[in-house]
Amino acid sequence: MREHRMKDGTEIAISDMTDSHLDNTISLIERRAKEGVKLSHGGGSEPVDFWYDEKTVRGQEALDVLRYSDYVAERSHREAGA
Repeated sequence: MREHRMKDGTEIAISDMTDSHLDNTISLIERRAKEGVKLSHGGGSEPVDFWYDEKTVRGQEALDVLRYSDYVAERSHREAGA
């Protein structure tokens, strides 16, 4: 079961989202993929070893990071069952 994190931080199953929430989320992901999504990475266990890097991804890479296919698959599932 795939989870969706809402603005307030609570998580719900994608399958429990309302149709309008699902459609709005898909539209948001599509917009963000065009605009670019900033990814941050960091690590290290000692202060001298800490590192941090960030990059912006767009297009298909952004869609993959934002799990676009999970949301589209749920919408397709609902349309097939209608």
